[in-house]
This record gives sequence, C-alpha cells and structure tokens, in this order.
Amino acid sequence: MTGIEALPPQLRQKWAAARVWAANQAPYLATALLALDPVVASSGERANQDLCRLPADPRWHVYLDAEVLATTEVPALGFWLLHQVTHLLRSHAERYPGAGRADQVRWNAAADAEINDDLVAGDVRRPVEAITPSSLGLVDGRTAEEYWDALGGSTSLHARGECGSCVDGQPRGWDTADGGLGRLAAELVRRDAASRMQAYRTQGDLPAGWQRWVDELLSPVVNWRRMLAAAVRRGVADMAGRVDFTYRRPSRRNGGMPDVILPSLRQPLPQVAIVLDTSGSMGPDLLGQALGEVNGVLRGLGLGRGNVRVICCDAEAYQVQRVMDARDVRLVGGGGTNMGAGLAAAIELRPRPDLVVVLTDGHTPWPPPPVRVRVVVGLFDPSGTVPPWATAVPITTAERAR
Repeated sequence: MTGIEALPPQLRQKWAAARVWAANQAPYLATALLALDPVVASSGERANQDLCRLPADPRWHVYLDAEVLATTEVPALGFWLLHQVTHLLRSHAERYPGAGRADQVRWNAAADAEINDDLVAGDVRRPVEAITPSSLGLVDGRTAEEYWDALGGSTSLHARGECGSCVDGQPRGWDTADGGLGRLAAELVRRDAASRMQAYRTQGDLPAGWQRWVDELLSPVVNWRRMLAAAVRRGVADMAGRVDFTYRRPSRRNGGMPDVILPSLRQPLPQVAIVLDTSGSMGPDLLGQALGEVNGVLRGLGLGRGNVRVICCDAEAYQVQRVMDARDVRLVGGGGTNMGAGLAAAIELRPRPDLVVVLTDGHTPWPPPPVRVRVVVGLFDPSGTVPPWATAVPITTAERAR
C-alpha cells in the first residue's frame, strides 16, 4: 500500500474529480469527504482484494485500486465515496452486533440498507449493485439494527462487494495503521458534518435518515438514570420534610407546663414501594437494570435497607416481596397490563407508602390519582402514556438511542 502520489497524474485527477463531484452533490458532506485519507494498492496486492467499492477503515483511510479508478466513471466513484463516508459518520463499526464472516455479510447488507436510501442528493445515482431496503424486500427508513434483525433468518445473502472494516471494525488484509484520523479528529468531523446538515436543513431537503442522525448527535441525550434518581430523591425529600405529633415521647416543653401533657414532634421515615410491570411486553433485562437504579437511590438515601417492598403486576397485582436488595426480586407475571391494580395494592400496604415508583411501558389504563401518595413513573416505551398526576421519567436503551 502506498499514498495517492503513487498513481499516475490522470488517475490522481480522476480521484480528485470524484471527490469534488461528491461534495458538489452533498455539500453538507464536503468536510467529511476531504477528511478521507487515500491509500493505493500496489499491483501485487490487487489479486486478493475487492476494492471496487473504495472500502474504508475506522481511521478514515479509503483504499484505492488503480484499475478500479481507471474503469469506473466519476459519478460512480463519487457515489461510493459518499457511501463510505456515511458508514464512517454513522459509526457502523462501533455498532457491529455480530461475529464471524456470515455476520459481517449480514451486517454490511443491513448497514448499506440504512444509508443507501439517503444517498439521493443532486445527481447521485445508485449503482445497480448497491443494496437498498427494497432490494432486500424491506421498507425504507429503518436503522441498520432493525434491518439486521429482519435479515436474521435469511440464507440467500451473499457479499456484493466489500465496504471494509469501517462497517464492522473487523481488520482486513489491506488495512494500514499509518496516518488516518484518531477518535477525537473523527468526532470533530462528525460534529462538523452534523452542523452543516443542520444549516442545510433550513435551505433544502435533507433525507430523513440524515435528519434523525443530526438530531441524535446534536441534541443532548437525557440521562434517564439521573432523571430517575432525581425524581425519587425529590419524592423522598418531600415526604421527609413532613412532621407529625406523637404522644409516645413527651415534649421537652412539659417542664414548663407540668399539668398538661404535650406531644412531641417526630419526622417519620418515608415509605417507598415499587410496582413492576411484568406483562408480556416488558423485557426482564431492562426491568432489572431500572430496578437496580431505584434500589441504589434508596440505599444512598438510607432507605430500603432490608425494607424494599416490590409488587409485580401484569393484569393483576402479585404478592408483595420484601427483599434486602431490589435486584433480588423474583419477577412473576407475563399476562396483560393494568398498573391500576399494582397501584391499588401498593396503597393498601401497611405502613402506607409515601412514594410509589412504577416501572412500566405505559400501555395500561391508569386509575384516578391516589390520595396523599406521590407517584413516579419510569416509562420504557415513548409511545406509552403517563397520567398527568404522576412524574414521568423516560427510560431508554442504548439501542433505541442510536
């Protein structure tokens, strides 16, 4: 492998023309295209390499074959440059979920399907061999992870060219460690591209996939763990601020009024109950994770040590479990969903809880607001509902964020 200077002048000009053509079609990708570091295969290296797609690696090297450059038209070269830049910008190598050659082919097809329906700017024309969702019998506008799942049972996939390690992070024989972009530089390129797209969106049509990518990259991601912890802490603090009178301990002012028994003030320890949605639509892994977060908050506040009360609920509420650690809860259920039954069971507990934390996907009917009980709802599905009288905390997975 050598640098671009190894090519004859006419091929260097063709490479430059392809990059300029691509930048002209999608101006918001111009900086990313210029960030590509070309590496040329020598004549002895070409026999065992498939470089027709101008494959790239995570360090933003793009691998060139003189014969491919000579026999491919500039618009087709420009398309593959846009294609590889999109793989890099969308961090497909970091998102690779598989292992082995069969999984690489499946993921490459899924990632191609995610991006090729967005490469429609200007005069861009997709080559016939470019994979699209429709060529796989799938619908447009989905993520690579969704296409990966949809292709899980397919036995007809075969490699249609090689996009390189920029797709799956698995080293190729032609990859080089020399030069290229480091993580920080690559992130700066992503930010620049997203900012350009943000500006372009107000001037022209930006494909839906790019719009989603820009929103995810530039919009601050809410840390649901912090939100959930803050909501629980606020609820506990409100209850801890309450005081009541008790005659179990005499008031210190009794000495001045010996004929009158005065009550003393007490600050009761807040009682917290957790209601878990264990209907069929809920995943046990994320439930356990969110439950652990709630448990950590309670323990940090000095609550719940040996006194965590948890109620599993699908269409009905199950027996309360009092455990040392919320992560030790035995999940029971798996039927329909009615969080009203879980809330009713929590309110009937003695001592009565001051705060109820409900972890659910929100696909449930909600009862009227309970009296003198604060409710925090950790919502797993954004399409679910939370009643207006409860504090809502959206809980998302890494997969859904991407």
